[in-house]
Amino acid sequence: MLADPRSPYSTTRTHPDFTNDAEWPEVLARLPGNLSTENAVAVLGWDLGLTRARPGQDIVPREGFRDSFVAASATKADVDADIFWHMVDLTGFRHFTKAATYAVAMQILRRQILETDPARHASLGIDKDVFLRVMRAAYLDQVPTYDMQYLTTLVQHRLIHWQVGDRATTGSRALPAAFRVARIAAAYRDAQGYLIGYPCNSDATPRAGTAGSGVEGDERPLCFVAATDRAIHRWYVDESDRQARWVPERELDGVQRLAGFVAAVFVLLDLAPFVEMIEAVAADDLVTARLVTRAEADLAAERADSLFCPLPE
Repeated sequence: MLADPRSPYSTTRTHPDFTNDAEWPEVLARLPGNLSTENAVAVLGWDLGLTRARPGQDIVPREGFRDSFVAASATKADVDADIFWHMVDLTGFRHFTKAATYAVAMQILRRQILETDPARHASLGIDKDVFLRVMRAAYLDQVPTYDMQYLTTLVQHRLIHWQVGDRATTGSRALPAAFRVARIAAAYRDAQGYLIGYPCNSDATPRAGTAGSGVEGDERPLCFVAATDRAIHRWYVDESDRQARWVPERELDGVQRLAGFVAAVFVLLDLAPFVEMIEAVAADDLVTARLVTRAEADLAAERADSLFCPLPE
């Protein structure tokens, strides 16, 4: 689907080779919404992380992010400005990959609180107090262990149980959770600033000689708004590993706990066991179509859950 798979900045092809297959018209006819080939390919490209976040071209940035490129990435990830800035205030930019995970978790929780009848919060496990405590905390040490575990579980659930076709608060199609986290991390990196030249030109194109190529060994930062979600995800995994290996002389207790809880979701964020996750999602769809039983689908879900949510020792 990419015009140049080697480039992190590649455009997508409107008519990939598979749309010429004999089976494609049948596939298209079975999709909901009477989609054209162009629209179906566009949806697939979005879900697979092949789209970009150029402000004014791919994304209409929200207010409150101080910079249009930061705003574009954060808007695509569907995280509000107050949550975005507060989470990195708690962790510091040294740990912005961790802040990204918790920013997405807090946005998920805010949406659950706003869109669910308060009378049902307790029965559905929606804890408004977690959100209030985290937003009121001035330091990471003030965030209770329970709250960090709760937010970790929210992200784990979204990574395992992808809500295909869900809508973001912007009205656009929601990104899969792994790409949301990576996009927020990229927004934090842009907000941090650059010592040796900004990697993007003002028109959101990669700056020659400054922007990274995405090739192994090239440590220059990407022009994130011009890069695909998938390319940013690859950068995010490497950056998370780099930040995890940084060992200060003295670490705050809150950051130690933060690192421990994020480790519980990192195996999901690197998408290594993606097959099991897709199998679980597909099984749910087959139940709806009455092609498999609920028990058979539950077996697929259990295989995914055993990889992602091991019981504590």
